[in-house]
Amino acid sequence: MLPAKPASANPASATAPAPGAQTALAVVITGGIGYGLYFGALGAWSPYFPVYFSGLGASLAVIGVLSAIPALVQIVAAPAWGLLADRIGDVRPLLLVASLVAGASGVLLAGSPSVALLFPGVTLFALGTAGTPAMIDAHVVVRLGAARDRFGQARVFGSIGFISVSMATGLVVASAGARSLFLILVPLMVLTGVAAMALFGRPVTRERVSGIGPMGAIRLLNDRSLALYFFGACVTWTAASGGLTYFSLRLVEQGADAGLIGIGWAVNAIVEVPMMLLFRRLTRRFGVRALMVGGAVAFGLRSAGWALAGNAVASVLVTLTGGVGVALFLVGTTAWVADRTPPALRATAQALFVGTTYAVGAIVGALAAGFIASGAGLSVMFAYSAATGFAGAAIVWLAVGRPFPRVRGAALRPPSPRARCR
Repeated sequence: MLPAKPASANPASATAPAPGAQTALAVVITGGIGYGLYFGALGAWSPYFPVYFSGLGASLAVIGVLSAIPALVQIVAAPAWGLLADRIGDVRPLLLVASLVAGASGVLLAGSPSVALLFPGVTLFALGTAGTPAMIDAHVVVRLGAARDRFGQARVFGSIGFISVSMATGLVVASAGARSLFLILVPLMVLTGVAAMALFGRPVTRERVSGIGPMGAIRLLNDRSLALYFFGACVTWTAASGGLTYFSLRLVEQGADAGLIGIGWAVNAIVEVPMMLLFRRLTRRFGVRALMVGGAVAFGLRSAGWALAGNAVASVLVTLTGGVGVALFLVGTTAWVADRTPPALRATAQALFVGTTYAVGAIVGALAAGFIASGAGLSVMFAYSAATGFAGAAIVWLAVGRPFPRVRGAALRPPSPRARCR
């Protein structure tokens, strides 16, 4: 049975002061602006880049490889951005650099390059975007302090941004062509970094920690709960990503038209909004750890529903559980990891346990689901995805439901004051 509230044994987390209501609201709004701009840019990119690449002559196989590049890059780049942010003690300049890199890649890709040049362009875009959400996460949870149960109120702006911009971009693309997506993508990406510099404010503790390097991320896994959770999160995202990869094809198989497919994807994102807004209340009622496990279970239920649904409308209705899963599992992970890890490694931890686990799941899930679907059909593949999701939920429960003792000593301890420089 899961405890109602996570007991914090992290001195930094346990003693973090709760900001005043106005201060917390300001963090929610400024962080929400950052999320809205960043995920709004992804809303201009994700639904329409395959159409643009296809128009440039890229085959379906090439588009598939290009689609996998961001996840491959994120495995390494997300923790690297986090380590660098923790090292200098301020995410703002790195968010500006990352946004400029992503914006520059958009300009490159908008120039109608050859298919061969799409690969470095997409790689550059992936480098610029890999660490951005984790760095914003770290900023928001640190500034909220003990009020981090309000994190979902900031993160919901990302879902709103993605939905609204993707719909608006669709209208623009329909009238001006797929290339016009960059007229929206590039400004929003650049504005993400500009907004961070202008609105996020100076760090709560302005320290440059010289003792943080790649081993800092690895040492986080010395904590048995964190290590087991890392594995459980990879399994959970494998199930979620594998099933979602073939959702559109499932609808086509069931006779859906393009309009219903679009509704199906919108439903998945729209449900995230109320769930993120309710996350604070749900945390007080059930505890963040129960919500994390519930989110992982929701992914398994979604795939099971897709396996059993007899028509396209039923499959779209099943998609509602996916929005619940994303909201509870993603927001819960951010809050739990922030409580479990040292302040000096918070950006690194968010990148590792949110960004890297998602990237690993996206790659393994797509490959495994594709192999099973090609040999046994979509129904069997969704059944596999459901079983994987429930297995991931069980592993997550073992990691967070009865946490192991924390690693003491130098394994997770931030560098001593002598190791720091201004």
